[in-house]
Amino acid sequence: MMHLDTIIAHKRRHWHSVDGLGPAPAERPQYKPAVRGRFREALDTTEVSVIAEVKPKSPSKGDLWSVDKALPLAAAYQTGGAGAISVLADTEFFGGGPGLVAEVAATTDIPVLYKDFVVDLRQIELAHRTGADGVLVIVRALDRALLRDVIAAAAELGLDPLVETFTEDEIARALDAGADLIGINNRDLQTFEVDLENSARLHGTVPEEVVTVSESGIRDRADVATMAEIGFNACLVGETLLTSGDPAHAVASLTGVSAKGRKPTVR
Repeated sequence: MMHLDTIIAHKRRHWHSVDGLGPAPAERPQYKPAVRGRFREALDTTEVSVIAEVKPKSPSKGDLWSVDKALPLAAAYQTGGAGAISVLADTEFFGGGPGLVAEVAATTDIPVLYKDFVVDLRQIELAHRTGADGVLVIVRALDRALLRDVIAAAAELGLDPLVETFTEDEIARALDAGADLIGINNRDLQTFEVDLENSARLHGTVPEEVVTVSESGIRDRADVATMAEIGFNACLVGETLLTSGDPAHAVASLTGVSAKGRKPTVR
């Protein structure tokens, strides 16, 4: 089993060994600077938003979806009513890449999240170049100073950082670093075991004005309804959709769940 520490160590070696950003991905046609807030606002609605994931493979499940079918998959997600699309930018462990993010961003109208294991500020610039609207930032992968710098760099470039946490201490670190969009992962990235109760345990430690995302292990509409009752704004869903056989229908089956007492925040 591939643990988070192994993935992070690989990322650090890679970014230590390259100059600049390395090979640039194909940039978004008619590229425009990211608009700060577009990704976050897509999640901050009166219904629980679905962030649908394009993930070619995973360390725990192996191959999930052929890369050459990624664009039809993204189109199906949009048709099904997804609020946003998460695209794996990691090649070694998840089969994606910056170029894949750029292709999806160029062909969809809904916001795109650049999902990678950020260990270096240059990755934020790389995410920006793909035309993504948001970038995943995992608290466990960064020390306090770099976490704050990464969040600030993303904001400066117009990217919304989705700051991923797994424990109460990580939530406190995220808030201290300025996060206003926090993900709570139900999958322990050290063991890859999934426990939806993690979202239930930790959501109450996040201030009401912070937009929250429950990540991993969402299987059906009942799970989305549970997360809505807890108070989440969005759910990030990957393998449930990728193994469904009909991604558009699978997304549609998860949408339309009212967010509990939620009124979009004014920024």
